[in-house]
Amino acid sequence: MNLPNALTLLRILLVPVFLIAVIYRALGVAFVLFTVAALTDLLDGYLARRLGQKTFLGAFLDPVADKLLMTVSFVSLAVVGLLPPWLAVLAVAKDLFVSIGMAVLYFSGQQVAALPTLWGKQTTFLQVIVVALALLFPLSGRGPESLWWLFVLAGGVTIFSGMHYIFTGIRSLPQEPGADAGPTERS
Repeated sequence: MNLPNALTLLRILLVPVFLIAVIYRALGVAFVLFTVAALTDLLDGYLARRLGQKTFLGAFLDPVADKLLMTVSFVSLAVVGLLPPWLAVLAVAKDLFVSIGMAVLYFSGQQVAALPTLWGKQTTFLQVIVVALALLFPLSGRGPESLWWLFVLAGGVTIFSGMHYIFTGIRSLPQEPGADAGPTERS
């Protein structure tokens, strides 16, 4: 196993520890765990490219690790009242719709690559900031209502990014049934 894949696995392993910290309201610990996990996301991709260590396992695990970390973060922080539930629903729904869309493309015979768009990257960056600040603000004595403007911005960008992925996927579908090879016609 190479270093980038090890970092991706570390991110996955940090998720349940992060969740436990949130459940027990150890927000300082949760912030540190989340920050380390987010940094491994930056570092694993950089090292894979820089060291020429891109692998099939890494290409599969990296987006899974990202979705796992962000889904658990948004849902758990909404449950404990640090994020508005509507924002957690938007973040999870966007990822769910994108995943379903990829499955539809795959089963319609299209080439599927988990390549993030500029909007997807901006959304992820903004969502990481939202989670980090939602964990930090209570430590400074401020409540989540201080971040309402950031929640609205993140919600809007998440919706836009999700719609961008959906419409991009729809445009790549064949116009007529049977125009491209279906899943049963693959060799």
